[in-house]
Amino acid sequence: MTKKRKFPFLNLGREGWLNLGLAAIFAFYAVQIGMALFQHNLFVSLGADYRSFWSVGQIANTKGYANIYNLELQAQIQEPLVPKSEDPTRTFTLFPTVFLPVFLIPFQILAPLGAAPSFWIWTVLNMAGLILYLFFFTREMLDKLIPIPLVVMLMLSFAVFQNFFWGQVETWLVVCIGEFMRNAMRGNGFRSGLWLGGILIKPQALMLLIPFLLIQRAWKSLAGFSTMTFGIVLASIGFIGLEGIKRVVGLWVGFASGLQSNAPENMMNWRMLGLHLSAFSSPGIGWGIAITGMLVTMLIAISLWLEPVPPSSPLFAVTLLGTLAATGAVTWHAHIHMAMVLIPPLVYLSLQEQLPKNMLTLWTILLPMTMFFAFLIGIMMQMEIIPLIRGIGGFMLGLCGLVINLYILAWSVKAVRKE
Repeated sequence: MTKKRKFPFLNLGREGWLNLGLAAIFAFYAVQIGMALFQHNLFVSLGADYRSFWSVGQIANTKGYANIYNLELQAQIQEPLVPKSEDPTRTFTLFPTVFLPVFLIPFQILAPLGAAPSFWIWTVLNMAGLILYLFFFTREMLDKLIPIPLVVMLMLSFAVFQNFFWGQVETWLVVCIGEFMRNAMRGNGFRSGLWLGGILIKPQALMLLIPFLLIQRAWKSLAGFSTMTFGIVLASIGFIGLEGIKRVVGLWVGFASGLQSNAPENMMNWRMLGLHLSAFSSPGIGWGIAITGMLVTMLIAISLWLEPVPPSSPLFAVTLLGTLAATGAVTWHAHIHMAMVLIPPLVYLSLQEQLPKNMLTLWTILLPMTMFFAFLIGIMMQMEIIPLIRGIGGFMLGLCGLVINLYILAWSVKAVRKE
């Protein structure tokens, strides 16, 4: 009697397919890191943003705070970290740091360890910090621990991968948003505002949150935020003086107008779409669509706030999620790793079984899938199987991120109107 041949991947079920997909994503990320190391791309791609932060910590330690925003000094320290290459397309690009000096203290501590060792230490500390915070957040908010499969899914999301790949600081933003949310929902308005002040490390993330608090008349949270802001600015003036503040504001303006290292074509916002559509058609059409999209998105976000949303209300987390997603779509500078700010409300709503069943799965899987297909298209263009389309990878990733933000915003509005 012949045995029936068993085919792989049959009868896996939803959970089995999800686990298989997550394993594939892990392998995809591992290949990217491995390729970066094999091609000697540490601080070219892998850890490129950390290269900038480390250089400023080094300047603060050796030249003093007065020099931390000197771009020539930053370039002098960063350039030796980038391996020399005979490839004419691979040239040194300065990645400037524009954080206020109080946020540079961790990089001052790590600077004496050397750039490469401190990058790996920074990565491990941030991974451990994110996981530990997720356990703390769910225990304090819901009196239960976050399930391990959910932790794995979040850690394999593209936003988290990008954060660690580039050496970014979004773990701190997750903590600040989570503690803002936790304290607000527990009635500690002033303390929630203090935590919101920590987001000044990337002030663009506050673009819609502060108007939300104003419209909702959350005076205690605004008082806490104002207090923390005053303290951070005062401490920064103590570190670098008024002239230093002028320099950092000048750099912020430079970021807004566009520096070489900004890579706005890879962002997850309407600005990205405006750039690509301008290249495909004309600036009038591209920016017309982008500006219209920004205005409509802001109006939709504002509709979430028109009715009072007390922090004790179950809708507060929904409104916060929609507001943060709208911020990612509208704000001028929003790379995909900034989507990590969505993690606290996503986790809370998921464990409360208030999210659509597949939302978190889509948030985790769609972007790495898009990047995989972008890689395939890039290989086919190199092999001249298809014509060269400049910027197609950034467009695919950015558009996917923008669509996910708009999807989350649309769901949030629908959920609020249901109540």
